[in-house]
Amino acid sequence: MNPLQKHVEELFAGYKPTRQVRELKDEILSNLEAKVADLAADGMEYSQAVEQAKAGIASIEGLIEGQVFYDVSRYRAELVQTALLYCLAAWIVTIPMRLVGIAGQLSLLLPAIAVILGIIYFAVRKPAAGDNRRIEPFDHAAAARNRKLAWILWSIFMLAMTASTTALHMGSNIWFGRPLHISGPYQFGVLAASYVRPLVSIVIPLLFNASIRLKLKYEAGENHVG
Repeated sequence: MNPLQKHVEELFAGYKPTRQVRELKDEILSNLEAKVADLAADGMEYSQAVEQAKAGIASIEGLIEGQVFYDVSRYRAELVQTALLYCLAAWIVTIPMRLVGIAGQLSLLLPAIAVILGIIYFAVRKPAAGDNRRIEPFDHAAAARNRKLAWILWSIFMLAMTASTTALHMGSNIWFGRPLHISGPYQFGVLAASYVRPLVSIVIPLLFNASIRLKLKYEAGENHVG
């Protein structure tokens, strides 16, 4: 057990291992590990980074009671910024696919969404930088359930897309027991792009992850997880 895991176990000592507690432990450990990684990347010694991350959360009393409160303006601004970065990354992934005629519409749609998100970001950035804080409650357990549902639906979608791509390109070969034949690099590129294209949708469940992380980051109160 590493120092962060030991710290998390100590924080939750005395609490019943309910589903909410288990999910919250995983979430806090993930945030602590990310904090240590950020500090280490900035040049801080690992042991010092661990101590600083542990000092950021000394109690989980407010979290375990069900609801915490967070700064809506700052959360919203960074969530939109995160969505913008995810959208741009997804667009970059689709660029090579255009060479083989795959993801043409997607490579046009994603920049358009990025422009809209950029406009929204500049609209919400100013309120987030001001002193007028808007605080709202956050139900961590409900958010965790929504995140899990998003990943389940995305996994089902990926399985369906993988099966349909396999059936489209190799269905007859599999059905009649013929060996799969790829005539050249172009056909291989088309096949590979057909499998990779649905992966762009991973930005949706990743945004659910980011939503929880940012709400904890901008938590209003003494139990801030920064």
